[in-house]
Amino acid sequence: MDDPYKIFRVLIKFMDEKYVDSFLNDGLLFMNNIDFFRNYEDADVALRGDLHEGLAASYKAEGLTIAFGDHVLEGAVGKVDLRYNHEGDTNIYSMTKISDGKIVEAGDAGLYLSEKFIRFGNRAVVIGGSNIVEFESRLKSALSNDPNIYTPREDNMLAKQVSYLSREEHHGQMDVFNKFSDYTWQHEWRIAFKQKRAGGAYPLKIGKLSDIANVFETESLVREPLKLVPHNL
Repeated sequence: MDDPYKIFRVLIKFMDEKYVDSFLNDGLLFMNNIDFFRNYEDADVALRGDLHEGLAASYKAEGLTIAFGDHVLEGAVGKVDLRYNHEGDTNIYSMTKISDGKIVEAGDAGLYLSEKFIRFGNRAVVIGGSNIVEFESRLKSALSNDPNIYTPREDNMLAKQVSYLSREEHHGQMDVFNKFSDYTWQHEWRIAFKQKRAGGAYPLKIGKLSDIANVFETESLVREPLKLVPHNL
């Protein structure tokens, strides 16, 4: 049996209505960099901004010895976070991608998305079912045909579901596809790469998406649960 946590039928981008046309007609994915999100100040904690974005590692201090040459630093408490200087210029684009497993896990009542998504914008652009495969195909084509895009990763991964880690318990390496569990409610699927020519935001265009996407009001979407309903009912 296929793993339900690896089967995805719902891909969503929450945005203000003023950005909907450019997303649908041009496939514009406006990608800010990690430094933008590290410095972004939200009224709510764990919304868009993330002080820990782009960490290379996070260690529990009690399980770590810090040495500089012959000098050993003692007395560290809490967490010790490490990051590479260059990671801040990585451009990222985030969407919400829901697996069958998460919907089943929510029980008979279905999976309700967090009302925090309302803060992301009043529109939800939804790509469902086999159209997700088509979206990813168009994305892959745009990425492979853009000579300004690259990744230093050994696995050449440019898009992936985010894995969530416990801030208190994690003791080890991290990468751009890891976030701490305060953000689990986002069910984030992320595109991440570096650009060769310039810094700052990157306007990636993957082409028309209006044929594979539907637009809903964010508030109406989060009020209704996601459920798996057999066709024969």
